[in-house]
Amino acid sequence: MNKFLQQTWASFLGSIAGFLFILALGTGGLLVVFINLILSDTTPQIEDKSALVFNLASRIKDSESEANLTEIISEDITETITVRQATEAINKAAKDERIRAIFLDGRKGNINSGYASLTEIRSALEKFKASGKKIITYNLNYGEKDYYLTSVADQIIINPMGLIEINGFSTPQLFFANGLDKYGIGVQVIRAGKYKSAVEPFLRNNYSEDSKLQTQELLNNLWNNYLKKVSDSRNLSPNNIQNIADNNPVLNAQEAQKLGLVDQVAYFDEVVTNLQNITDSNDNNSFRKIGIKKYLTATKKTVNSNQKIAIIYAEGRIVTGKGEIGQVGSNRFSEQLAKIRQDKDIKAVILRINTPGGSAVASEIILRELQLTAEKKPIIVSMGNVAASGGYWIATVGDKIFAENSTITGSIGVFGLLFNLEEIANNNGINYDVVKTAKFADLNIAFREKTANELEIYQTQVERFYNLFLKKVATARNLTTEKVDTLAQGRVWSGESAKRVGLVDEIGGLENAIQYTVNKLNLGDNWQIEEYPEKRTWETEIIERLSEAKMQSQLSDREMIALMIGKLKSELDLQEIVNEPNKIYTILPFKLEIE
Repeated sequence: MNKFLQQTWASFLGSIAGFLFILALGTGGLLVVFINLILSDTTPQIEDKSALVFNLASRIKDSESEANLTEIISEDITETITVRQATEAINKAAKDERIRAIFLDGRKGNINSGYASLTEIRSALEKFKASGKKIITYNLNYGEKDYYLTSVADQIIINPMGLIEINGFSTPQLFFANGLDKYGIGVQVIRAGKYKSAVEPFLRNNYSEDSKLQTQELLNNLWNNYLKKVSDSRNLSPNNIQNIADNNPVLNAQEAQKLGLVDQVAYFDEVVTNLQNITDSNDNNSFRKIGIKKYLTATKKTVNSNQKIAIIYAEGRIVTGKGEIGQVGSNRFSEQLAKIRQDKDIKAVILRINTPGGSAVASEIILRELQLTAEKKPIIVSMGNVAASGGYWIATVGDKIFAENSTITGSIGVFGLLFNLEEIANNNGINYDVVKTAKFADLNIAFREKTANELEIYQTQVERFYNLFLKKVATARNLTTEKVDTLAQGRVWSGESAKRVGLVDEIGGLENAIQYTVNKLNLGDNWQIEEYPEKRTWETEIIERLSEAKMQSQLSDREMIALMIGKLKSELDLQEIVNEPNKIYTILPFKLEIE
């Protein structure tokens, strides 16, 4: 009886606490709304003779991040700048008489973005420079990405204690075959495409020759583009930069100046003095300036047009269901497309892709919704840093496909991955047995090796998906299936090479895709952009997390451990593989990162 009363009292107190928390949350939400209403009337002002400041430590993404509770309560929030916000601000500033210069400020950290995104921003900076206005950049240390973007500047300044690292591109890969074998974890793979190297880390201890060949060609294409852009901006030859990468990959400030990579070695106060002269500022400690987002707010014009272009961002891994923040969930993405189809004011759709792919089923679900949308409105594809595998699968809907030279695309291939935990289980006293009513009733069990007949079942499905992939690409690109097969096999291409072989139509970024769409529909100046997916608020995320916490509190210890294992994020990033029921994927090689 006492235990019953204790549990009842604890439950009552818990309910009261939950109610008060939600009430406080609601009050806090009202307070936030109230504050926002007050602040919304304060439009940033642009002073005459100002410099537009671009914080290079900003997170550069395709779409604005959905609210993250951790970031909301953090004292150190890194601002997110979308590629379009950066290029729009730079393009506006080039024509704005109040803006005299752009200052690329690298004091707070280094750039963390892909080369395709940086190329789009760099192109906007080149146009700004061509307008006759100055670009000044200052950094403590320049990495390759920092230098790629900022080498366009009129003045490149580095701290006296700074370094520049230009050592070429590499893509390191961990291989786990020996480790899995050591712990008794078996892996069986089925795949279609000899270059579909996403499975190799589980099967090998090094790159296969085919995988090494495609990766080397990809890196060479990206590196050659890097050499050309940087050498042209600095009035050097590509051989000069290659020689630095081969012989002096890390240079101190004085060496970098001597080799012509930087114009000035100085402290920040000296840079401020320079910017004060450019902006005619009298303040001893600063200069006239405005940040990217404040500038966009100050220059924003209200457009109420019934001619809209929807940009829908597919950014992150493609998964079935709703998907988490940073993923392309097939259900949520489909819901957004349904809204777009029903909106009569939306005249065209730009599908911006920045994904390595993921679930084959989810990719097909999204493609189907895109095809239904394409029956009512033209769809133009703009590829970002990565639009590969499942990302290319959904790109086949496009009337025209734009990509940057540095975009990673292709990877038209399919694989399945089957883990066998029999040995590690047996070694720890765990044995497996089964009672079944049909020969293949335990087909999906992970505690034994798959038989030849079972592997044949999986292989049939993988080949079915692969042949379907080939047909979709062949139809979309007006090629024969045989021709696509020679371009496919899971091979990755740079945007430049993809255009050469017919997988991409035009080299260009999101702004090029927008302008093409405007011209295609003869919209003139009477149009506006509407962006999707719609962003979730942090209040919504809190509600969702509270619901998840409530459900998890009712789980047993064993269920909690299983849940934790399923959520683990490792170098392999296996969450999609664990969760996908059919174990068939169209995804880029694991951790294909250019360093």
